[in-house]
Amino acid sequence: MQFRRSRLVWVLLALIVVLLLVAAGSAAAFFLLRPQDSVDTAWRDPVAAIAPEQVAPDLALYPLAGASELDTIDAAIGSDDVETAYAGLVLNTHLSDAQRLGRLILLGSAMLEVGVPDRAVPVYQQVYDLAMLSPWLSDSSRADALLAAGHGWRQVGNGEQALRAYDQVYLIAVGSPYLQMANRRSLLVALETAYGDVRDKERTARTRAKIVELDQQIGPLPPVEPGLRPELSSGEEVVSSPERGLLEDARRKPALDLLQYIAAQGQPDAGLVAVLAGALQAEDAAKAAFYGQALQEAAQPGRRIDIHRAMIRWLLTKYKVAVRGFGLSVVPGWEQDVAGIQSELSRAYQDLFFEYEDLVASLPDATLMVPARYQIQREALLEGRLGRYVNYPAQQWAEKLQATVQELVAAGGVDHLYVDVQAGEDGALSFSLSPAAEYGPPAP
Repeated sequence: MQFRRSRLVWVLLALIVVLLLVAAGSAAAFFLLRPQDSVDTAWRDPVAAIAPEQVAPDLALYPLAGASELDTIDAAIGSDDVETAYAGLVLNTHLSDAQRLGRLILLGSAMLEVGVPDRAVPVYQQVYDLAMLSPWLSDSSRADALLAAGHGWRQVGNGEQALRAYDQVYLIAVGSPYLQMANRRSLLVALETAYGDVRDKERTARTRAKIVELDQQIGPLPPVEPGLRPELSSGEEVVSSPERGLLEDARRKPALDLLQYIAAQGQPDAGLVAVLAGALQAEDAAKAAFYGQALQEAAQPGRRIDIHRAMIRWLLTKYKVAVRGFGLSVVPGWEQDVAGIQSELSRAYQDLFFEYEDLVASLPDATLMVPARYQIQREALLEGRLGRYVNYPAQQWAEKLQATVQELVAAGGVDHLYVDVQAGEDGALSFSLSPAAEYGPPAP
């Protein structure tokens, strides 16, 4: 009996050892094989992320029928039609940077709520790029957008990108000369929580120390007045003619008929699609001729800029049709010539920024020339990152930007924080803010 009991004990001990080894192996496999936070910061074309088969044409077609693009995007977000909203945002033609940014943040949240976090990744990429590069945002709006991008990246499992966005918020909170003290402190308080959520004790402690330091200051420090900003043409002047207006009216009617038919029947009617295609092609031919003639007759850079921007707005609509961003095939010939339309867009943006260079050179106040170049270079890089300035020379624009910032820093600019560019091993560019005192030489 004693022998059998001893044998049983040894068998049980052996089983326990085996189970411990299996558990240890499972734990090791878990930690080795579990998905890690992505550190991929490579840029991806936002237009290529459009999912045409998931876009609802009975909603997406409304802007072609004359409705507001902003209202259409809001309606899509409100109804959780996230793919329709995404296609509308990426290739819209009339939204300001602030409007685009606000809707992208709402769209990212909606994508997380409906359970498609992977689709939110290009959205938060655009939020970050807008916050970094837009020359039209206040530092307060910029920081709020970066906080939203960080929260979004954290929720999709990319802690590295989240920290990257939070670190930019920290730079703005402690380095921007334009923030009120209360705003500066509220950003730091939000950051302390955010760093805690990603379990970064060092950053959390640093932020807490900065809050204490602010609280111990005697009297609030008033924000610095922004330096003089150049008044450059925004391209909002109407460039049209009665004939062009008639063509737009001729396109709106078949677009409305088609979307109403799809809403009622659940599928498009080939005849109505053909009518809309004909109207779009006629409008394209007329606008190409009109803008070409208008450029020949315009001498002032400001007027020429307005014409180029109007042309770009139309080409973006044409590009959207070509990539089926309205949710259906309308003009098959354009779909087969996407590369040609992309080349048109690239040339149009190139011509636009050439006109801006001429406008800057003619500014009556020479002290505004360098700030104006900085503004234009940021806008060019932003349009490229948003996928609109197709095949833009990213490295060339980045080098121009860094050289211009060097001039601003040397002249003692008041910004204190400037956009800097980093290139990865694969040549991919990423953007961040850099204090003037730490701004490096232009990249080779």
